[in-house]
This record gives sequence, C-alpha cells and structure tokens, in this order.
Amino acid sequence: MDLRTQGLPVGGVASPRVLVAGKTVGYRVRDLATGEERPLCSVEPPGIPFRRFFFSPEGLASANAALARAVRTAEVIVADEVGPLELIGGGFTPGIRAALGSPAFLVFTVRPSLVDEVRAWASVAAPAIALDSPPGQPRGPDATRALFDRIAADHDRWTDGAGPLAGSRASLARAAALVRPQPGERLLDIGIGTGAFAAQVAQAGTEVWGVDPSPRMLARCRAAHPDYHLREGHFLQLPVPDAAFDIVVSSFAFHHLSPVEYDDAFREIGRVLSPGGQFLLLDIMFASEADREAARAALGELWDDEETYPLVPTVERAARQAGACDVVAHRVSELHWVVTGTKPRGRDQRTGGRPWAAGVVGGILPV
Repeated sequence: MDLRTQGLPVGGVASPRVLVAGKTVGYRVRDLATGEERPLCSVEPPGIPFRRFFFSPEGLASANAALARAVRTAEVIVADEVGPLELIGGGFTPGIRAALGSPAFLVFTVRPSLVDEVRAWASVAAPAIALDSPPGQPRGPDATRALFDRIAADHDRWTDGAGPLAGSRASLARAAALVRPQPGERLLDIGIGTGAFAAQVAQAGTEVWGVDPSPRMLARCRAAHPDYHLREGHFLQLPVPDAAFDIVVSSFAFHHLSPVEYDDAFREIGRVLSPGGQFLLLDIMFASEADREAARAALGELWDDEETYPLVPTVERAARQAGACDVVAHRVSELHWVVTGTKPRGRDQRTGGRPWAAGVVGGILPV
C-alpha cells in the first residue's frame, strides 16, 4: 500500500540495491519526498570503508538531510535500513535520532538478526513485522544465459571473493582430488565456465567436454582450452548422447537450479553417464536450514540474497531418487560441500520410468 494515496505526507529514505551482472555492487539512497537519488555505497572505492562497502559522504549527507526534512513535514518517516553502521553511530544515525524525537509514525527496515539490537539502540519497544518476500520464480535457462554472458569478462574477479564463495579455489582443489579420470575416459563439466575446474580434474589423456548456458563463457573457455569440446546447454538439457561419459562434474553451478528441478537434473546426469560412471557436484551447500540461516546471519551484507543455496540432504535425496548409488556428501570447507555418486551398472535401475543405465557406452558425440 502506498501511504501517499491515503493522504499521509511521507518522508525519509529508501535504499535501492544496485546490481551488476546479477551481483549486488552497491546501494543508492532515494529521498521519498522528492524522488531524488544519489549513490550511497559501492563495493569499489572511493568512500568511507565499512565491511565490504565504501560509503559516499555526499550520499550519507543527502540521506540525513532527507530525514531531517521529514521530521518537519511528514507524518510517516521511513528509514531503509537501520543496520550495523547505524549501531556504531554512523550512516543514517543523525537523521534517525531526529526522527525518534518527532511525533511522526516511524517505519524502520531492519534485518531479522538485528531487530533486538536496533530496539535497544533506539530505546523503543516497537513491534516488528516480518516482511518476507514472495517466493521468487526459478531463474530459467534464458535468464541464466544472460546473467553469465554479462559477467563473463569479469568472471575470475568474482571467484574466491568474500561471502559464500570465499575459499572457492581451495574447495576446487579438494573436490578435484576426489575424482581421478583414467586415460582415455570422457569427462563432462556442466556449467564449465572458463574451464578452471575441468582443468584441475582432467588427467593426461582425459577427453574433456563442457556445457554452459553462456556463449561468452564458452568463448573464454575455448580460448584457454582449445582442445575441449564445448556446447551450449544446462543441467536440464544436456546436448550430448546417452551414456557417453565416464565422469560428470560441476562446480558452483547447481545452485542456479530451483529445488523442484533437482530430480530432473539428476535424471539428465544419469542419462549421459555410462554404467558405473561417477558424478561430482561442488557447490555452496548447507547441512540444514538452521546452518543456512546461521551463515546468512554471520555473513550479513556479504550474503547473496539473489541465490538459493541447496541443502545437502535434499541434493542427496534427489540423486538417490533418480537412481544413483553410493551417494556421499563431503564437506570441503565451511560453506562448500561435494556430493558424489555412481550410476549403477545394471540395466534395470529406474526412477519415474527413466532408466539410469540406458544407452550405449561410448556413444557417438556430435562435433
């Protein structure tokens, strides 16, 4: 509901997110009375450093000026958001302190983990209302392709950064040690990106194939690894024949699926694996919902709200339901897990009417 349509003068600030290539790179500050916007913070300097952001002094001054004007003119004052910077006396603190002394109705947005701290900081016992976002629609193949096309040029800059991807290089190395292709075997990397993980897994004589939704990612991979066989595709539609691969791997790509798509993804993995073949999935995963929420709270601003990170038991269950055997989860870092499994050698393993052991080993692959 827009309070202005109810005849109530509204003032204060909103802090819309700035996205580049699907990643949060900063925030702007918007004066709710005038609609004027200014940069508030960015992941790149210059500015006042705080956690992973650099705050613009001009943006902060504009926000506090908007809150001060709202004290004089508005019946409803909004501060989006009151967070860690305000709790140490920075950010919007001057404007919020002025608002707390006014008779206006105040609306503060606060992260759930900080509600009690903000109440104590503001010396108020105001009610808290959970504003859960409606469940997002799964990012489809076209949206995923567009996302990775946009970030292809800077992909390596995001790798091993802060937040859920921290330590990813070490996790890639630990995951690669879990699988050892034999000379002459075929390896498929789903979401191959620039080819970094496939290069660590492949041994001398391994025939490497890669699938990725992004043509620009594939172009970068082709330039670095001209001997790889690359195709456009994704987990739910692998453009390769049945039972053509001895090993299927993937790194930090599975979380782009919705949980309702896990079963289909594993059925497709099973289709392309040869009997007795192994799969390995490395990703940001959590042992339980409680662990995922604890990580979200601990990482704070570094958490990526645009992603839905899998739960390990859900991934294991989907693999087994699709027909995999010997499914094992391996924790390779605080936030990263590997799930491995094997395709049965028998031809009667079926789930949902689809045989995991169908096809012919070494089927002809299109060039």
